[in-house]
Amino acid sequence: MTEALSYLSFTIAAFVFNITLCILVSAKDSDGEQSNVTFRNFTYILLLGNLITILEVFFRRCAVVPIPYVARLVIYVLSFMANVMLTYFFAIYAETFFKMTTRRNIFSQFNKFLLIGLFILATVCFFITLPNIGEDKYSYLLPTVPKYILAYFSELYYLVYAMAVFFVNRKELNQRARKTAASAFSVTIGIIIFEVFNPTEIYFNYFGATLGLYIFYIGVETPDYKNLINTMKELEVARQKADEANRSKSDFLANMSHEIRTPINAVVGMNEMILREAKNEQILDYSRNIESAGRSLLAIINDILDLSKIEAGKMEINEAPYRFSSLINDIAVMISIKAKEKNLEFDVDVDETLPDGLFGDEIRIRQVMVNVLNNAVKYTEKGSVKLSVGYDRSSGAAVDSEVSGGAAVDSEVGGGAAGESCTLHISVTDTGIGLKPEDLPKVFEKFDRFDMDKNKAVEGSGLGLAIVKQLVTMMNGTVDVTSEYGKGSTFTLNIPQKIDEDVAIGDFRKRFSQYSAGKDKYHELFHAPEAEILVVDDTILNLTVVKALLKNTDIKIDTAQNAAQALVMTCEKHYDTILLDNRMPGMNGSEALPIMRSQEGGLNKETPIICLTADAISGARERYLAEGFTDYLNKPIQSDALERMLLTYLPKDKTSDQE
Repeated sequence: MTEALSYLSFTIAAFVFNITLCILVSAKDSDGEQSNVTFRNFTYILLLGNLITILEVFFRRCAVVPIPYVARLVIYVLSFMANVMLTYFFAIYAETFFKMTTRRNIFSQFNKFLLIGLFILATVCFFITLPNIGEDKYSYLLPTVPKYILAYFSELYYLVYAMAVFFVNRKELNQRARKTAASAFSVTIGIIIFEVFNPTEIYFNYFGATLGLYIFYIGVETPDYKNLINTMKELEVARQKADEANRSKSDFLANMSHEIRTPINAVVGMNEMILREAKNEQILDYSRNIESAGRSLLAIINDILDLSKIEAGKMEINEAPYRFSSLINDIAVMISIKAKEKNLEFDVDVDETLPDGLFGDEIRIRQVMVNVLNNAVKYTEKGSVKLSVGYDRSSGAAVDSEVSGGAAVDSEVGGGAAGESCTLHISVTDTGIGLKPEDLPKVFEKFDRFDMDKNKAVEGSGLGLAIVKQLVTMMNGTVDVTSEYGKGSTFTLNIPQKIDEDVAIGDFRKRFSQYSAGKDKYHELFHAPEAEILVVDDTILNLTVVKALLKNTDIKIDTAQNAAQALVMTCEKHYDTILLDNRMPGMNGSEALPIMRSQEGGLNKETPIICLTADAISGARERYLAEGFTDYLNKPIQSDALERMLLTYLPKDKTSDQE
């Protein structure tokens, strides 16, 4: 008895721990997943096998309770089969842990057939051994080879298979589950291998299996861990839904932008014709109000689209060489018109030594400057708005700046070369209502509007400065504000840029004054009576707008209302330029473009084709150019942009420059 108990010490300890584990598994609230059911069955089979092994060794070693040798043989064979079933269920547990489809898994089918084969082997060994039972107390033992196959080979095979399942699917596991699996397999397989070479007859394998099962239970099968996994899954589902909702929002905004821009194009375009042709001053005043309202509506749409892109992480900074003189001229003209409408003085002060050729994202520089200036004009009822632009070089050149209105306006520049970097110092100072000290920290937050009693008539979405802050940050710059309530504000932007061409911008104020003096009346940029263009758009009003805007250029214009009609026309006549709307019912412009470029008998394979679209989402121009369009023009169409675009692509011998 004592000898048998010493051999079974580890197995009995495992039995006690196994009973505790069975109680824990049965008592916990199951989430109903197959892996939990399999794990519970796994613990029961381990307990049964443990009990059979204890009985087999106890009756074999103990002479106090003699039983027939046939009964010993039955218990002996059952102990081997319990080991086989134990490790087989461990393989099944590994599969259900990853929700593998066992019906289609060839290895699972092989495991079942192997299990049947092992049962057959055990049965055959039983009947072979049965006639040889004699007086020898070990005569009921199985032959050595079948015994090792049943006791060790099958166990190691199923354990290695289970380990392989966990390894192949390891990417689905978090760090805790990976460590749990590694620890459990190391303990279980290690103890089985140790028992093979164990010189004593002490049984360790069930102790190793129970210990491995405990590791799995504590690591990945406890209710707390299951709740954690379920929470993580719910968070992942929530994240996916949020991403999908964000994409839907972006798609919705893009579609709404297109749908809104299309009628705005007609409104702005027709209003441009009124401004050109009307003689009655009151009608002209009405028309200017329409123009202002159209610009405001367009600005709100652009702000919403840009903020949506920034929040979705899809806004990109696209750097390229640009002329700062051209950028500042466009901005100054735009803001001077708005300031004039409110009888405000608008002053521009640009450091004459500032390099004209810079390398950066011209579109985003323009956007942040326009947003800050628009904000200044909106909140200033009388007085002035001043734009100051200075710079310093990042190479360590001597810079001596006097600050006026919060920005450097005079700099001594050490001789630099293209390829250096500089930091633009842009400040906008107004004499508007200013900000209260408690409102300053919130000035760059989206949708925030201050002093609503005073500002309820001020237009805007409350997004402009929030977009400025985020865009300047994306360009590795800074933006600050100082303000005195009732007296005005100064916004200061510091934006790093590279110097592409180190040529001084010169006296911008003088050139701007000359430009502004001749800007009151429209005048066409060119005449092209011999040139012919094709305009393709599904909206008749848009076609009318293009023809009206180009009326003074004398250019010949053909129109088509869909892509199919345009493809017929491009086979019949050569055009000097084609304006092709992208979003049309049936075949869109992107689908028609490659056909025009390759159609048999086509006369416009080399003709410049300009994408005409209301798609103003960030990155749209790059996308359309990548599709093969020659250039990109967005709606609502600005007459000067349209004329400059055509002047670029029409044959020079068919245009006479009017500038």
